[in-house]
Order: sequence, then structure tokens, then C-alpha cells
Amino acid sequence: MVLRGIITIFLGFFCLSLPVFAQTTSIGPSVEELLVKRELATKSFSSSAIILSRRGELTIDKNGFEKSHFYNAIYIVDETAVKDYSKLTSAFNSYYQEKQIDFARVITPDGKVIEMQEDAITLVSSNNDDYFDEGKQYEFALPQLKAGSIIEYQATTQQIKPYIDKEWFSSISFHFVKFLPSVNWLRIDPVLETINTITLPKETDLAIVNHNIEITPEVTQNANSKTYKWQSKNQPGLVLEMEMPSLDDILPSVHLSTMKQWSTVNNWFNELYLPTQKADSSVEALAATIFKPEMTEFEKVKGVFEYIQKNVRYIGAHVNRGGYQPHLASEVLSQAYGDCKDQTVLIIALLKQADIKAYPAMINTYPGAKFNDDLPMLNFDHMITYVETKTDNYWLDTSGQTGTFPGISLNLEDKKAFVVTEKSGEILTLPATTSADNIATVNIDFSVDETALNARVSLDLVGHVETNLRNFMQFSPNALSAAEQIISPLLFNKRISDFENSDPLDIAKPFTISANFNDVVEITPEIDNFSYSYDFSAILSVFTSLNNLAPVASRQFDFSILQPITVVINSYYPQIWSGAKVGFSQPAKNIENKFFELTHKVDEKSDGVYLTSTFVLPKQVIKVEDYADFYQQVNDFSGHSQSLFVYQKPTKLSVGNIAVGSDTAGKIQQTKSLLESSQFDEALVAIQEVIASDDSNGEAQYLLGLALGFTGDDENSELAFERAEQLGYQF
Repeated sequence: MVLRGIITIFLGFFCLSLPVFAQTTSIGPSVEELLVKRELATKSFSSSAIILSRRGELTIDKNGFEKSHFYNAIYIVDETAVKDYSKLTSAFNSYYQEKQIDFARVITPDGKVIEMQEDAITLVSSNNDDYFDEGKQYEFALPQLKAGSIIEYQATTQQIKPYIDKEWFSSISFHFVKFLPSVNWLRIDPVLETINTITLPKETDLAIVNHNIEITPEVTQNANSKTYKWQSKNQPGLVLEMEMPSLDDILPSVHLSTMKQWSTVNNWFNELYLPTQKADSSVEALAATIFKPEMTEFEKVKGVFEYIQKNVRYIGAHVNRGGYQPHLASEVLSQAYGDCKDQTVLIIALLKQADIKAYPAMINTYPGAKFNDDLPMLNFDHMITYVETKTDNYWLDTSGQTGTFPGISLNLEDKKAFVVTEKSGEILTLPATTSADNIATVNIDFSVDETALNARVSLDLVGHVETNLRNFMQFSPNALSAAEQIISPLLFNKRISDFENSDPLDIAKPFTISANFNDVVEITPEIDNFSYSYDFSAILSVFTSLNNLAPVASRQFDFSILQPITVVINSYYPQIWSGAKVGFSQPAKNIENKFFELTHKVDEKSDGVYLTSTFVLPKQVIKVEDYADFYQQVNDFSGHSQSLFVYQKPTKLSVGNIAVGSDTAGKIQQTKSLLESSQFDEALVAIQEVIASDDSNGEAQYLLGLALGFTGDDENSELAFERAEQLGYQF
């Protein structure tokens, strides 16, 4: 199927009643042929739905205008497919195109044809307060859809405005991607056949680039035109996985363009953009209030960014002004709102007042979207600003309301952008951040009153992790619930007593959040030693997506970690009793492998133990053949990420007045008493006697771990703790 531009998924709709249904001759197979294909498909694929035929016919005229017919026939095998395909959509750009549904019908298992009624189709459009989108789509439901039926429908699209005068570009896809709004997911079923033809004037040259497929079109021609025909059979379906590579990196496609040089794109947009930079006193006056003589160029660039973020509301597109045409910079300023290209022209106009060069940059936000240096085309859906100062270069994106300077989101990193310049334009790649650029610092401070242990947890954030949590707090309907989702896992999933956070809308200040936890543990007079423990696997659940990995056997694709992060946890464990000493100290194991690392540094001071733990997860793609190793390392993380510090209450007990028991319970009590009085060698002998007679006693294994640790045998101490945990002993 041939696609123009980017597929947009709409979240909110209003209905437009228009005459959009028209019976037209089908470009697809006959009913009899479809029934034969159904039998062939069931022998070729085991899937709950199969695309029997997917066809497109395009005609391009000498002015670059296209007229197209798109056809799909889908065999519905079971009830799951009935549910997923019960509503279909067909999208288009209403500024550049007109579209109609030629027909939509169901062929029953016995070959009966049931036509869709005209009133079953609706034209819908985005209805978000911040968006006036030119993208529209038809929604339609098919009658009497049952397992064993075949859906077939066809749409005709006519281009009504040029993108770039006398030029054409598009793409061919070989799969049907079905969005499932109820679960926010996609299904991509196998395709028995695709046939795509493009007819254009004989003198028009067409550049072709294949992605993930080796295919050569059949070319025929007559006196006035030439036709390219692509045929493909038996394309397999695709089952999506979490953190897999983007679909554009996996699915086959063919990209087409009549343009020979990127300068064509550059010159076209300059004709639209340069008039927006008309000198205006209001822009000059605003620049005078933003820029101060003592400011550096960096401060000036940041000042413009923050002004736009705070004062020029981002919307998707202006009413009655479509396509790529931006408004005058002065108009954007006076209206105090604009889309991405409008914000860009105002940024450029303001920086011009400071003699700082800035340029529009077109980019595709879709993950994995293809950008071929040798194939000029308008495969873009967003515009940002490229800035050159005397000392550095910056990429600015002000479309995100809560994005801190410079506003570049994670999905734009390491992407190519086309920068529109005074000459022929330039293809540049945006920089990528590292773990050192995205840092979450977690401070966990315990405090002791007379009868309880309390805690305060605070987060200081930098980079994408800051933007993510800022957005999460801003858009969550229940602030307390949102705060608990972030912070409670960092403290044994305890309920928050109270919390506070900075204003998520104030991008000039770093976003912070903190919470208090009261009465975490009750401290009673009977307690003779107190254990602080912490499980660092909470890092995985709060800051990564690694806590719910798919089993190794089911993994089909590489695993992509797109957001690198560093998490630093600073923990303070104070004395429980005055004069108490740390009788046992065992930080969690350092973990260092090729995927991530967790390291610890302990500092024992007179007022308590200070522990700094650092987790580093780089951006990476884990090949499917390495996934088993990665899966095991993540699974082992929780088993090796617990720290333990034991304070002993000051005591005057001596060996002579410690009761000695002959049974297991007596020996265990004796061991506890010996440990509390710092008689570690004697405690080790006592508990080893218990273990010799019953090595399945979880409490005994725990005490053995303490005794071994206190006597310096850390390796066997950890093994004893692991054994105690395996036996179900909680500590």
C-alpha cells in the first residue's frame, strides 16, 4: 500500500456528516478469487487474521498531483479477529487531499456479499483543546462480521494541493498495521499478496530506495507514461514485544521520490519561511526585554527558549491555515500561540536581534522513521530550531510544555534532521544523551524518635528522568497516588505520610519531590539489636522497565534500552540507641556486567552509617542472542542487591551470665545473647552446633550469617543469608 506522510492516531473525535460513500469498481480480486485465496492462506499461515490481498493503484500527473485507489481484503479466522477488526479506519490529510470510501463489505463463509450501509461510516477529526489537526479519518463498522468471513474495502484519494510544486514522493508498505485502541496496541497479520502500481509521465524520473526488502519493480511504458509494479507474496505477520526495535526497522518498505537534490526541499521551504522574518517593532521590543548586555550567548538562547515555553502556547495547527506555511513571527507573538513551525520562526526572529544564527530544522518524531541522505522527500512531522553560537550549537524544541532547556525529547535523540539554510540545506544528526546526562539522586534519611523509626525520601532529577517524572506528576489526576507510585517502592512500599513537590509547570526550576514516612518501624524496649536492610531492586521498578521481562523462550527481537540513566541512592542509617555500635555491616554486592552496574560505598561515622549506591544503565540494544544472559543478570539483581547493617544495644552481659540451652531454641537464644554482647567467636560456635543438627532452620542460617560476618568471613556470611532467605526467613 502506498502511504503519504505519517500515520496519526487520534485520541478524541467529533463527527462530521458528509457524503463519503460511493460505489466504485474494485481493483481487488473477485469474490470467487478471494475464496480461493482464503483456502491458500489457511494452508500458508496459522493466524487469527490474514490479509488476503493488499493493492494500490496510483497515477501521478505532470504537476506531481496523485490520484490513488487503495484496496484491502482481510480473512477473519476467529473471534479475536472479529473483535479487533470490527471497526476500520482510513486516514488522510484534509488540507492536501480529498478522500472517499468506494465500498466496504463482508463476504460470508459461503460467499454471500453483505454491503455496508452508507450511515455506517463517519468522518472524524481530532478534538483536543490544543490541536486543530488537518489529519482526518473515516471510521466504519462492517455488518454481520463473524469468524470465517472476509472483509474487503476500497478508498479513493485525490490530491488537491501541491506539497512541493511539480514534485512527488511517497512510500509503499507491505503490511496492514491495525491499531487496537482498547489496549493501546497494534496487530500486524500475515499478508498473502500485495500488488502496487504507480503510473507517471514518461519523462519523470523516479528514485527508489528499498528498506528491509529486496524487490525490483516491473516497468512498462507507452508513448506518454510509464508504470512501475511491485508484487510481494507471503509476508509473515509480526507479534509485537515490549522494548523491541521500531517497526520501520523491521517491516519492509519502498521509498520513492521525483526530487534529485535536497536543495529542492530547502528552496521550497525558504519561500514559505523567509517572509516570516519581516522586521517588526514588537519583536524588537521583546528582544530588548529578554537580552541584557551582561548575558552570554548561552544565556540569551536559554532566555528565548524559556520565554516561548512560558508565553507562546503550543497547538497542533492553526485554524484555516494548513500545510507547511508558518505565520509571521510578529503574528505568533501577538497571538501568543502557534504550532511547531510558528514557534520556530519566532525563536529565529528573536535570536536574530542578538546576532545569533538560527535555522528551521525538519524532523520525523516517529521511532525508526527512515531518512535517506540520497532520497529527498518530506517525510517529516515536526519542526525544531537549530542554533549556532560562537562557542556551541543547540537544538531547541519548545512544543513540550514541561520540557526543560533545550527541550529535546528522548525520541529525537540521534535522529537526522534537515536544516533549512540560506543555500542548499544541511543534513545533521541530533546528539544523544548518556547515563551521565540523566540522573536521579534519591536521598533516604532515617530518623529515630523514642519509639519509632521515621524516614524522609527526596528526589533530585536531571535530564529525561526529570522531564518524565515532571510530566507524570503534572498530568496525574491524583497527586498523592502519583507520588506514592514514584516514592513508595523506594521505601518498602510503605504509605506516604505527607509529600511535597515543586511546580511541574515552572521549567526554570528543577523539578523535585519528597515525602515523609512516619512510624516505619516500632522500636520497643525488648529489642536488643536493630537491623537496617535495603533492597536496591526497587531501582528497576521505579526508573526502568526491566522488572517485568518477557521469558527468554518467547523473545523474538532485540531488546532496546532507549533511556540511559544513572540512579544515585544516598542512605543514612542513624544509631538507634545512644552509644550503639554497628555490630555487622554488609552492603549489597557490587554488580558489574556488560549491561549495567551497581556499586556501593560505605562510610561509618560516629552518628551512623552513610551508604552511597550508584546504578548505571547505558543506552544499548541487546541482541536477541544475548537476551538470555541479560535476562539472567536482571533476575539475579534482586538476589544480590540487599544491604544489611545491624546496630547492637549497649550491654554489660558477660560470658558467665549468658544462659546456655541444650535444645535448638536454647542454642538460638544463646547465640543471640552472645552476638548482643559482641562475643562473636563464641556465637559462631553456638550456632554452628544448631546448623549441624538442623541446617533447614531459617533463623539459624540468618544468625550464622551474622556470626560469620562479625568474624570476617563475608563470603560465607552472604551464602548463609541467601540460604535463610531461601528457607523463607524474613529479615
